[in-house]
Amino acid sequence: MRCSGWSSRVTSVCSAGAAALVLAAPAAAHVSLSPKAVAVGADTELRFGVPNEDDAAGVIRVTIGIPSDFVLDDAEAKPGWTQGRTGQAITWSGGRIPKGEFAQFAVRGTAPKRAEEILFNVLVGSRSGETTTYRVPLEVKRGASNDVGARTLGKAALIVAVGAAALALAAAFLALYVWLRPPPPY
Repeated sequence: MRCSGWSSRVTSVCSAGAAALVLAAPAAAHVSLSPKAVAVGADTELRFGVPNEDDAAGVIRVTIGIPSDFVLDDAEAKPGWTQGRTGQAITWSGGRIPKGEFAQFAVRGTAPKRAEEILFNVLVGSRSGETTTYRVPLEVKRGASNDVGARTLGKAALIVAVGAAALALAAAFLALYVWLRPPPPY
């Protein structure tokens, strides 16, 4: 921002605005989301990457507030962390993310039935008692594939298993036919 040549009141407001931008911009970038966009009404798994960039005591609590129009099914169980659910919020606590490392926290559910951008509130709590809130956007789009994430792999595995079972059944019938068939006359 360019603040020179203005009155002291405008300069102080301008300086405060510039400081707010500097402080707010990195905060939005700390927590990552994958995928960043899903299809309308899609069954999806969302992964939130939560880093601990500079807290020597460690991050010990992560809460993900789910928007009301996202239907929450379940959340990832993480070894070393205790999980609790209150309505549309999932909290992991008791674990620790050391300084300079990150952890991923996953939730599964169904995206809203209309195209929109929804915001997840991610609260990150440190051992020192500080909590930082991040607002993480998810784009809900029309026309994209509805199979996203782990559920796609599960459906593919089911299709392969059914195909393998059908082939095994066909092989068993063929073996039975060959075994029961009368010998050819010589």
